[in-house]
Amino acid sequence: MISNNYSNRLFGRTRGKSKKKIDLKKYHQKVAKYQFQNCDEKINYILDIGTGYGETSIFLANQFLDKVIISCEKYIDGNIILLKNIEKNKIKNIRLYNGNAYDVLDKINRECFDLVWIFFPDPWPKNRHAKRRLVTSDFLIKIHKSLRMNSEIYIATDSTIYVRFILDSIYKCKDHFLWLNQSEMNLVIKDYFDIETKYYKKAINSQRIPSLFILRKL
Repeated sequence: MISNNYSNRLFGRTRGKSKKKIDLKKYHQKVAKYQFQNCDEKINYILDIGTGYGETSIFLANQFLDKVIISCEKYIDGNIILLKNIEKNKIKNIRLYNGNAYDVLDKINRECFDLVWIFFPDPWPKNRHAKRRLVTSDFLIKIHKSLRMNSEIYIATDSTIYVRFILDSIYKCKDHFLWLNQSEMNLVIKDYFDIETKYYKKAINSQRIPSLFILRKL
């Protein structure tokens, strides 16, 4: 069941601006083939939230062949590209959830995630939209319940407004997480990972240095 809580609602576009015609019936049939349903106790998972065009999910799937990547994204155009790359590269360890990350977490009743990635979530920069931001202290604590001990969360953003918001959220749940890279937060993401997503490139081209937060469960 989807909660009526404001913070659990899903915002933003589900389609690109081009409005290219899509056979939604075929799309949902293909998603169903890779659909995440429930956690298997014999499998360890990585949760990739807001995957955009799926670059991070593909990267994680290739890096962690022994784990299943849950790619959580409501953006249909991006999921179509991800599905094409899954089939083109014959990737076996990605499952899709075409919807809200809160719903995925609500399905979890054990500590099953070894890693959570949240790369370039929508910053919702206007003050009146601040409640729409995904990364809050409440959300981090909710993830905490599904993380294995010493597992980590990686959060990337190029928004200075969101950086301040995330800092406040981390402080509010400091008893739950250790901020591992506190002294080097502004290192370029490629210092950690050999990956360039569409939104990473957009940030660099606009001369914005993405900030990367690495949190470890206590």
